[in-house]
This record gives sequence, structure tokens and C-alpha cells, in this order.
Amino acid sequence: MLLNRDTGRPIDMPKLESPFLREETKQGFVCVPKINEEYRWAFSDEADAVEKLDGTNVSIMMKDHTILGIYNRKNPIGMWKKGNRRFVEGVLNAIEREAINPDSMEDGQYFGELIGPMVNGNPYKLREHLWLPLSSLRSGYRYKFWDKLVPEFKGIGDSEIFDKASTTFMGLWSLYKRKHFKGTEFAEPTKDTPFSGFAAEGIVFYNRSTGRMCKLRRDMFPWFTGERHAQ
Repeated sequence: MLLNRDTGRPIDMPKLESPFLREETKQGFVCVPKINEEYRWAFSDEADAVEKLDGTNVSIMMKDHTILGIYNRKNPIGMWKKGNRRFVEGVLNAIEREAINPDSMEDGQYFGELIGPMVNGNPYKLREHLWLPLSSLRSGYRYKFWDKLVPEFKGIGDSEIFDKASTTFMGLWSLYKRKHFKGTEFAEPTKDTPFSGFAAEGIVFYNRSTGRMCKLRRDMFPWFTGERHAQ
């Protein structure tokens, strides 16, 4: 997904907010049963619900079908420096697996998630690093069940929507893990299932009309018992 067309000025990935308001509570900084009006569309038929991978944000800058640079947030990656192999390896694997095709990409900055052995404890059990652009995630890891859930949100209040979303996230499978761990016995995700299990980290919602995004993670709900993200 192309979010920045200025090849001379790389930007950081825009911060994704929660569709629910969040407050500091005894459980930490968590969602409360009140929808942020800016993101109410996440519970409508305007939203595509896509798995949020437990990776690190990495982007590439394209110019004339050539990768000019790789960035972790706004930090340029020295591709020939010790310790940076994972970034280069991830992008090369994205090309090899046809997650991206530089020959058909417009000039600009493309964002995605890097996963693999040296990222967040490697919950996806990969042997090599892989960079997945947002466009690839959106097309390949969309939760189709959300489309069927949306009609249930119509005509009910914020608290009821929150309860339905909360219950859904307790049992939210990782589509990526399910696809790549075929033949493995899966334990049903519960409120106590960590990201290293078969539960998904969360969902990124994409507005089909505007392209805007917002996110919900398991650790944003009060029932989550593990270590929470700072934001």
C-alpha cells in the first residue's frame, strides 16, 4: 500500500488509533465501551478487517522500479551494516515469494510488517525473515467473518458493540498461523492465550472508501492478562 509518494522524504507509519476510546484503569491503558466517532466506520460495511501481525514496521522507498532504501520507522537501514541482515532478507523474500513486484510498483514509500527469527520472539516460527506489505496482508489475511458480524452491530449501543467485539477478540485465530501450521492441533484461543500461541495479535481495519485505518489488539481489552504494549 502506497502511503507516501514523496521519494525524497520518508515518513513514519501513521499512528493507528483504536475505534474504541481508551482510558487508564487498574488493568492498564485499555478500551472502554465507547466508540471514537472518527472510527465508527470500523463496525460498518465500510470496513475490511485484516489480521494485525506481531512484527515490526518496515517500509521501502521505490523510484523507477528500484528499491532506494529500507526504513524501520523513519530510521534508514544501512543494508551493508552488521545486524541489518533481517531487513534485507525480509524484503528479498517478499520479492521471491511475489508479495511485491518492483517492476509494477509506482514511485513512493510502501509500508508493511517484518516477521521472522529476530522479531518479537518469532511467534510465527519462521526460519528466515519475511516482509509483508500492507497490500499483501489486506488481500491475503482478511477476516471474512467480520462482514457477517457487521449486521449485528446495527441498531445497538456502544456497550453492546463493545461486548460483541470483546468476545470476538478472545477467540480470534491468527489466519497467518493457521495457514502456515497446517496439520497442527490448535488449542482454542482464550483470554489467557498469548501472542506466541495461535491467537492473533489483533485486527487492522481499512476503510474501503477513504483508505483510513485503525486497529484493535487483544491487549487493549480489560480481560487481557499478559504484557501490554505501551500504546
